[in-house]
Formats: sequence, C-alpha cells, structure tokens
Amino acid sequence: MKKFTALALALVLSLSLSSCGNNGTSSDDNSGSNSGDSAGKKQTINLVIGAGHTVGSMEYLDSLDNFFKPEVAKRVSENTDYEIEWTDAYGTVAGLSETVTATQDGLLDLCVITVSPVSGQLPYHQYSIYLPFCTGDNALLQKVSDQLYEEFSDELVTSFETQYNQKLLAKMVLDSYEIFSSTPIEKFSDLSGKKIGGSGRNLLWLENTGAVGIQSNMGDGYTSLQTGLISGQFAAPHWAVKANYQDICKYATDIGLDSTMGEVLTVNLTKWNSLPTEVQDIILEVSKELEQYHLEYTNECRSKAYDTFVEAGGTIVTMSDEEKAAWLNALPNIPDTATELGPTGLKILERYVELLKENGVNIPRDWQFNY
Repeated sequence: MKKFTALALALVLSLSLSSCGNNGTSSDDNSGSNSGDSAGKKQTINLVIGAGHTVGSMEYLDSLDNFFKPEVAKRVSENTDYEIEWTDAYGTVAGLSETVTATQDGLLDLCVITVSPVSGQLPYHQYSIYLPFCTGDNALLQKVSDQLYEEFSDELVTSFETQYNQKLLAKMVLDSYEIFSSTPIEKFSDLSGKKIGGSGRNLLWLENTGAVGIQSNMGDGYTSLQTGLISGQFAAPHWAVKANYQDICKYATDIGLDSTMGEVLTVNLTKWNSLPTEVQDIILEVSKELEQYHLEYTNECRSKAYDTFVEAGGTIVTMSDEEKAAWLNALPNIPDTATELGPTGLKILERYVELLKENGVNIPRDWQFNY
C-alpha cells in the first residue's frame, strides 16, 4: 500500500505540474489524464501499467517493455495530437491474486493478469491449465484459443466488462511446463518415488503415478532442488534457466506437458472510455500484434533456454508416446475434480479438447466431462 500511495502521489504531482503549464486552458473532455495546451503542443496521456510478477521475471513483461509500450507510444505520437507516458507497476501495486481487483478499482489502468491465481474470479479462463499432454505447441494453443474466445465470447471476453469494469485487449501464452530433475525421467515408471515440485493444479498431474507432489514455486524451487527436498520441478525452460536450475539439475525432460493461455491484458473500462478514439484504435491494433509478437518471443526464449541448459552440461531427454499414454491413463478423471468450473467451464474445457483433436493433436486419454 505504501508503494501504491507513493506512486499515486507521483502521478498527482505530475498532473498538477502539467496543469500549471496550461495557463488555464482546458483539455479535451475525452482525453483521459492529459496535459498540454492548444497551441500545437501534444497532450500527454498518463497510463499506469501493472502485473503481479516483478520486473524481468517473465517473458510477457519483456513483451510489454520491448514491444507493446514503445509501439503504442510511437504510433500515438506519430498519428495523433497526444503522447503516452507510461508508469510501470510490475509486482508493486498488486500481487498475483490482486490484479483483477486492482484494475477493476482503477489502481492500475492496464494490467497483465495471470489467470491461475485468480481462478475464483476468472474460472472460465482456466481451460488450458487442467489437463496434461494437451499441447506443448504454443502456436497451436494460440490458434485454438482464438476460436474458443470467439465461440464463448460472453464468458471469456464480455465478462470482463460486465463483471470487472475492464476491457480485454489481448491474451498471451505461457510456455509449456517440462520437468527439470537430478536424474532422468524418460519412462512413466521413472516417476515412482520421485518428489516433484509444482504449484496449484499441476500437482494433479502426479496423482496415482507413484510420485509425490510437493508445493514449490520458481522462487523456492532452486533451494528445494539443492537441498534434496525435491528431485524435480515442473517449469518452463525459460523460467528454469532464469532461476539457474542448470547449476543443479542434470536433466530436462522435454515432453510438452502443457502450454497454457495463462495471461490476459486488460484495461480499466472507465479509463478506456476516457481515452480519445484514435488512441483507443492504436491500442487495440498493437494489442492484437502483441499476441503474435509474444508467441514468437516465447518460442525464441524456449530455444535459447535449452541452449543455455546444454551448454552448462545439462542433458535433454524425451518420453515416448506410449510412456505419456501410461502416465495419462494412470491419472484420475481430472475434469471431475474441476468443481470450480461449473457446467459452463466444463463445456469450455471439453470444447478445448475437441478443438485440439480437430487440429491433429493425439490425446491418448478419453477424458469424461460430466456436467
């Protein structure tokens, strides 16, 4: 709260100083938080953009900093009478579980929401998180999700406006989970007796496998691996290398456990309605391009992370389709555990699996959707 108060005071001071420079001239009523005058000087629109993660921790923050923010600012400056001034609030104003509310209340103007920690508020956006071995193909996930968001637009798109005073701008992939471990995991039987670190729903992927799931996140995973509390950790390659897992893990099991549509970029609806139409159009345009930019960047990060892992002496192993099938068929019927989804959420999850199969994905488990 102290951090937010300081941020808010800084913004108020900035706006006050800008107003002093206007010599009493009023700004466009539909220009948001602006400064400037009517003598040819561009008006400044101040936007606070946030996320639950901290600076440098995730690929999506790189995509915001390297593409979205500078591209919006550039196009607005070149094509309108306005300028964008960004204020970053990554991991300061709101934690991962507070992002929906912080954006709803206007503490953040724009925010990337990680959907998993807010499943109570965004249950229908959890469809790609539940089932293992759906797809590790980020591009395919993006394609299927585009169709899913179109078919269930009320639940996945309009709900932000009707329930949370926000507008959805973009959805962003999270790279596939793999297993980083001290010993190779190439067969289903290799899981037996292993203690595997994970968080939330991905621990369901270990039920009836002989492995023990240990609650562990990327922050404490390194220490847990180093001390032997766990012998493996679910992680995307980029995250694992950033956390220096290559220093203590000899193996990475590259099996495409699950790419997820794990992030959504939204804007506070009140703030959005205050922006000039031409600025709105540019933000929408760049937001759509952000999805493709982030997809390509995530794939690049994955490739580079594996290169780093191998250069550090690590070995990448895989698992055959037969072994994956043995793993899948040992699990309980996971849709039965997804009670928070309700009937509508289960329909979305079922449709997600159908769309994957329609796009050539072989899922060797006939999940039952009882809604």
